[in-house]
Amino acid sequence: MSLGRKIIFVIALMVFVGALGAIVNHYVTGWRAEKALTDLGELKTEQEDLVTDKGVVIGKYVNLYKKNSDIIGWITVDGTNIDYPVMQTQDDPEFYLRRNFDKEYSVSGVPFLDAASDIFKPTSNWLLYGHNMKDGTMFHDLLEYADEDFYKSHKTIKFDTIYKGGQGEYEVLAAFYSRIYPEDKTVFKYYNYAGITSEKDFNEYLQGVRALSQYDTGVEAEYGDQLLTLSTCSYHVEDRMGRFAVVVKRIR
Repeated sequence: MSLGRKIIFVIALMVFVGALGAIVNHYVTGWRAEKALTDLGELKTEQEDLVTDKGVVIGKYVNLYKKNSDIIGWITVDGTNIDYPVMQTQDDPEFYLRRNFDKEYSVSGVPFLDAASDIFKPTSNWLLYGHNMKDGTMFHDLLEYADEDFYKSHKTIKFDTIYKGGQGEYEVLAAFYSRIYPEDKTVFKYYNYAGITSEKDFNEYLQGVRALSQYDTGVEAEYGDQLLTLSTCSYHVEDRMGRFAVVVKRIR
């Protein structure tokens, strides 16, 4: 082999090893982040409730609250990877966009409630964000709800706030693709309806999400019902502005 070919071979080998290392690092980092969140589930143990200045934290969430008081709830979709704490920092709404439960940098972040979603005040819609990670974690599995057959076997979602009286089961009302519309003011923007406090806004939201839904769930709702909207990124459009959302209604 000539010297020139040897140099080209070495360079190609270095590029390959570097690319392979980046891929391995990506998945190892994702695995570590997922394991850390899985380990948090083990902190959910039955014990006495804890009285705080915000409300009474129910026993099984006390250890998590003591570890990080930014926790506001826990979201679970049976049969998927979605089983995570939910955070909220109203003074810095996207704090957990790229931070883990320990407030350290993490590309996958932690699911978090929109700042306008106040669980301590009467509102008819809470908006919950989570990343669509390529390794299948966070809200990646949420897009399974684009398939009506998947919906039929996963009709309910569990969402607890950590405070007494906030535990509940929710039924899927609508599932749809959308996108961020930074300029267009004429289209329905589901992400502008967090913290609904009027019947007019509730009815507008209900009409909008039903019109977008991939299928008709037959679930009825009226003003006063508690809705929860789960939102994640979707890549059905090329400009990274795509979104997928699932709207659920509390049933108990």
